[in-house]
Amino acid sequence: MAEVLFVLLIVYVVYVVQSAVCKKDTKQEAPPEVKPTVVAETVEKPEQKVVIEKAKPTPKKAAKPVKKVAAAKTKAKPVSGNLRNPETGDVDKIASSYRMTKRWIKEALVTEGLLPKIYKTAELNDAAKLKINKALVKLAKMDKYQ
Repeated sequence: MAEVLFVLLIVYVVYVVQSAVCKKDTKQEAPPEVKPTVVAETVEKPEQKVVIEKAKPTPKKAAKPVKKVAAAKTKAKPVSGNLRNPETGDVDKIASSYRMTKRWIKEALVTEGLLPKIYKTAELNDAAKLKINKALVKLAKMDKYQ
Protein backbone atom coordinates (compact mmCIF):
# COMPACT_ATOMS: atom_id res chain seq x y z
CA MET A 1 0.00 0.00 0.00
CA ALA A 2 2.82 2.36 0.84
CA GLU A 3 4.41 1.60 -2.53
CA VAL A 4 1.23 2.64 -4.39
CA LEU A 5 1.10 5.91 -2.45
CA PHE A 6 4.78 6.49 -3.19
CA VAL A 7 4.21 5.97 -6.96
CA LEU A 8 1.19 8.31 -6.95
CA LEU A 9 3.22 10.93 -5.04
CA ILE A 10 6.03 10.68 -7.62
CA VAL A 11 3.55 11.05 -10.49
CA TYR A 12 1.99 14.11 -8.83
CA VAL A 13 5.41 15.74 -8.23
CA VAL A 14 6.40 15.14 -11.87
CA TYR A 15 3.11 16.66 -13.01
CA VAL A 16 3.61 19.79 -10.88
CA VAL A 17 7.21 20.24 -12.00
CA GLN A 18 6.29 19.74 -15.64
CA SER A 19 3.44 22.25 -15.51
CA ALA A 20 5.71 24.82 -13.84
CA VAL A 21 8.41 24.35 -16.49
CA CYS A 22 5.91 24.58 -19.35
CA LYS A 23 4.48 27.84 -18.00
CA LYS A 24 7.93 29.42 -17.93
CA ASP A 25 8.65 28.32 -21.50
CA THR A 26 5.42 29.76 -22.87
CA LYS A 27 6.12 33.11 -21.25
CA GLN A 28 9.57 33.27 -22.80
CA GLU A 29 8.45 32.11 -26.24
CA ALA A 30 5.68 34.69 -26.58
CA PRO A 31 6.98 37.39 -28.93
CA PRO A 32 6.46 40.99 -27.91
CA GLU A 33 3.43 42.56 -29.49
CA VAL A 34 4.32 44.50 -32.59
CA LYS A 35 1.76 46.91 -33.90
CA PRO A 36 1.79 47.15 -37.69
CA THR A 37 2.38 50.59 -39.07
CA VAL A 38 0.14 51.81 -41.84
CA VAL A 39 1.58 54.17 -44.41
CA ALA A 40 -0.95 56.23 -46.30
CA GLU A 41 -0.04 57.36 -49.78
CA THR A 42 -1.72 60.21 -51.54
CA VAL A 43 -2.92 59.53 -55.04
CA GLU A 44 -2.55 62.35 -57.48
CA LYS A 45 -5.24 62.49 -60.09
CA PRO A 46 -4.35 64.17 -63.35
CA GLU A 47 -6.25 67.35 -63.97
CA GLN A 48 -8.54 67.34 -66.96
CA LYS A 49 -8.68 70.50 -68.96
CA VAL A 50 -12.03 71.43 -70.43
CA VAL A 51 -12.00 73.57 -73.56
CA ILE A 52 -15.25 75.20 -74.59
CA GLU A 53 -15.55 76.14 -78.23
CA LYS A 54 -18.46 78.03 -79.57
CA ALA A 55 -19.75 76.67 -82.82
CA LYS A 56 -20.70 79.13 -85.54
CA PRO A 57 -24.46 79.57 -85.47
CA THR A 58 -26.28 78.41 -88.53
CA PRO A 59 -29.11 80.47 -89.92
CA LYS A 60 -31.71 77.80 -89.05
CA LYS A 61 -30.97 77.38 -85.33
CA ALA A 62 -28.42 78.49 -82.77
CA ALA A 63 -25.84 75.89 -81.75
CA LYS A 64 -24.95 75.17 -78.15
CA PRO A 65 -21.33 75.41 -76.96
CA VAL A 66 -19.40 72.18 -77.47
CA LYS A 67 -17.24 70.81 -74.63
CA LYS A 68 -14.01 69.05 -75.48
CA VAL A 69 -11.91 67.27 -72.90
CA ALA A 70 -8.18 67.63 -73.46
CA ALA A 71 -6.21 64.46 -72.97
CA ALA A 72 -4.00 64.60 -69.85
CA LYS A 73 -0.81 62.62 -69.47
CA THR A 74 -1.23 59.62 -67.24
CA LYS A 75 1.22 57.06 -66.00
CA ALA A 76 0.85 53.60 -67.45
CA LYS A 77 -1.03 51.46 -64.99
CA PRO A 78 -1.55 47.73 -65.29
CA VAL A 79 -4.83 46.89 -66.92
CA SER A 80 -7.20 45.36 -64.40
CA GLY A 81 -8.43 42.82 -66.90
CA ASN A 82 -7.85 39.24 -67.85
CA LEU A 83 -5.33 37.63 -70.16
CA ARG A 84 -5.83 34.37 -71.99
CA ASN A 85 -2.92 31.99 -72.32
CA PRO A 86 -2.86 31.10 -76.03
CA GLU A 87 -1.13 27.76 -75.36
CA THR A 88 -3.52 26.38 -72.71
CA GLY A 89 -6.56 28.63 -73.03
CA ASP A 90 -6.52 29.48 -69.31
CA VAL A 91 -7.74 32.95 -68.40
CA ASP A 92 -5.88 34.71 -65.55
CA LYS A 93 -6.20 38.15 -64.02
CA ILE A 94 -3.35 40.61 -64.34
CA ALA A 95 -1.95 41.08 -60.84
CA SER A 96 -1.44 44.57 -59.48
CA SER A 97 2.24 43.90 -58.87
CA TYR A 98 4.84 42.20 -61.05
CA ARG A 99 5.81 39.87 -58.21
CA MET A 100 2.32 38.37 -58.13
CA THR A 101 1.98 38.04 -61.91
CA LYS A 102 1.74 34.52 -63.26
CA ARG A 103 4.88 33.00 -64.75
CA TRP A 104 3.38 32.55 -68.22
CA ILE A 105 2.52 36.27 -68.39
CA LYS A 106 6.13 37.17 -67.53
CA GLU A 107 7.35 34.79 -70.22
CA ALA A 108 4.88 36.27 -72.72
CA LEU A 109 6.23 39.77 -72.03
CA VAL A 110 9.72 38.57 -72.94
CA THR A 111 8.53 36.48 -75.92
CA GLU A 112 6.66 39.43 -77.44
CA GLY A 113 9.75 41.63 -77.03
CA LEU A 114 8.10 44.02 -74.58
CA LEU A 115 10.69 43.32 -71.87
CA PRO A 116 14.35 42.32 -72.22
CA LYS A 117 14.15 39.66 -69.47
CA ILE A 118 12.11 38.31 -66.57
CA TYR A 119 12.95 40.51 -63.62
CA LYS A 120 13.77 39.09 -60.20
CA THR A 121 12.37 40.69 -57.04
CA ALA A 122 15.74 42.21 -56.14
CA GLU A 123 15.98 43.86 -59.57
CA LEU A 124 12.70 45.75 -59.32
CA ASN A 125 13.06 49.51 -58.96
CA ASP A 126 10.88 52.44 -59.98
CA ALA A 127 12.19 52.59 -63.54
CA ALA A 128 11.75 48.84 -64.05
CA LYS A 129 8.23 48.94 -62.57
CA LEU A 130 7.22 51.72 -64.96
CA LYS A 131 8.63 49.76 -67.92
CA ILE A 132 6.82 46.60 -66.75
CA ASN A 133 3.48 48.39 -66.35
CA LYS A 134 3.72 49.87 -69.86
CA ALA A 135 4.55 46.42 -71.23
CA LEU A 136 1.56 44.88 -69.42
CA VAL A 137 -0.74 47.48 -70.96
CA LYS A 138 0.60 46.69 -74.43
CA LEU A 139 0.27 42.94 -73.82
CA ALA A 140 -3.33 43.32 -72.66
CA LYS A 141 -4.19 45.15 -75.91
CA MET A 142 -2.85 42.36 -78.14
CA ASP A 143 -5.55 40.23 -79.79
CA LYS A 144 -3.54 37.08 -79.16
CA TYR A 145 -4.05 37.39 -75.39
CA GLN A 146 -7.69 38.55 -75.40
